Amino acid sequence: MNSTRDSLQKVLPRKHSLAVLAGGLLLASSTLAETVSVQFSQSYPGGGTVTGLIVGEDLDGDGRLYAVAPGVAGFLGIEPASGEVTYASVRIEGLLGEPVTNIFDASVADLEDDSNFFWGFAYNLDGGPIGDETDEGVAFAPLAPSTSYFAGPLFSGAVDPEPLNTPLVPCGQPEVAPCSGITTLEPVDPFPNFNLLYSATSSDPIVTTELLRYTFEQDGFDDGASITGTISGQDLDGDGMLYAVGNAWIEMGGLEAGDEIAYASVTIRGVTPEAIVNTVDLVTGDVTDIANYFFGAAVSVEGSEMGDEPGEGLSIAPFSPSTSYLVGDKFSFGFSPVIVEQGISNCGNEAGEPCGMLVSLTPNSESPTGVDLQAVQYSEQPAPKAAAPFIVNGDFSGHWFNKTPEGEGLTIQVLDTGAVIVYWLTYDASGDQRWLFGIGRREGASVIIDDLQVTANGVFATPTETSVELNTVGELTIDFADCDNATVDYVVDGEPGTLEIGRLTGLKSLECVR
Repeated sequence: MNSTRDSLQKVLPRKHSLAVLAGGLLLASSTLAETVSVQFSQSYPGGGTVTGLIVGEDLDGDGRLYAVAPGVAGFLGIEPASGEVTYASVRIEGLLGEPVTNIFDASVADLEDDSNFFWGFAYNLDGGPIGDETDEGVAFAPLAPSTSYFAGPLFSGAVDPEPLNTPLVPCGQPEVAPCSGITTLEPVDPFPNFNLLYSATSSDPIVTTELLRYTFEQDGFDDGASITGTISGQDLDGDGMLYAVGNAWIEMGGLEAGDEIAYASVTIRGVTPEAIVNTVDLVTGDVTDIANYFFGAAVSVEGSEMGDEPGEGLSIAPFSPSTSYLVGDKFSFGFSPVIVEQGISNCGNEAGEPCGMLVSLTPNSESPTGVDLQAVQYSEQPAPKAAAPFIVNGDFSGHWFNKTPEGEGLTIQVLDTGAVIVYWLTYDASGDQRWLFGIGRREGASVIIDDLQVTANGVFATPTETSVELNTVGELTIDFADCDNATVDYVVDGEPGTLEIGRLTGLKSLECVR
């Protein structure tokens, strides 16, 4: 079984695992602060679940992520701070009928903003659960009316003695006492009074997982090709490597399969007129599946380059006809001298030998190797890698089409403020053009538009000022299954519906781990 895949699927609802799985990694250079993605989950009595994500950097080197809004800090008598947490989300399911998602996105509103008055995050980077120590906790607490999630003792004073009427203790205490609570509040006059509509607590442990995600690139190939790629997973055994290999390397080299990779992708440009994209998804598949036969990864979690140490390497090699990418010396033996004469070494080797290779093959059943070599390119250039936490960003911008009927689609623009503009180019009941649009917000792997609007009384190419009327006709939610596919749920003119959309154009396409 694949431990990386299994643990993630236990923690996360499949539909919403995109943003969480690929949410981040440890740093690519020991001289810089770590970019960390902390994922967590907790069970509630009766079958409810809470899943969440915190992305940030330990900027002051004190071994913790600490970011607390001035409002709640003053209320509790603790130190406010901002900057170390850049993105956080929590999703509550199975407790309140419809799921509830709360998002903190520093690019939209930082902790100095009054809307984040009760938000706070404190997590010790010790690999343990959130809230298992007295100085830890999280407060996902939008201003009422809202549903909030508090965990750990640090922020317990914000909900004790009201509205939970019980203190939160460190998670994992021997006695059965709650370490987290959920409240739904409705404000009443005079402020800050409220009505408590719902509350629940849990003494179950909070399961925490850190995943690593890198982007990498390499150019300088003989005929001008270049590559960009990503890889993400878990260092389950703590040996400082992300490791998993397919059956080719098990059979030829006697290597162990491993299960530390979640997803890998490489985009190859300059070999064919169109970019070649090779992907390996080990969340929905297993490394020993036949499709992953030639995949191999042994990637150090330290350093700023791929394959720059002996024993490191990456092979993203689909079945032919295909162009495969290899970097580092780890998997060179599978291609040289069997298919190509010259293999590759680790990047930066003293002999100046190439460390990157692109191999284009076509099948040939009469060949001893089963393939014919069409082309090979080498690069001696380094393959730098960098931290890349994943959330919905500008790479989702572009044109998307309705997969069922032709002739309609959406234009999505993710702005530098974090807001998302969506235009739906569609038709009315008479078949005439009708454009709907709205400004939405990001929530993990989704874009939410509460007010979908149309215009009226506009004038074509008017040279004078015109009063254009805006009318709200519904709402819309886009749930991204990956970077090239999404589901649109909408209500327009009182009628609900669903669209399956695919990417038509975009700035570029990244991997999305489902």
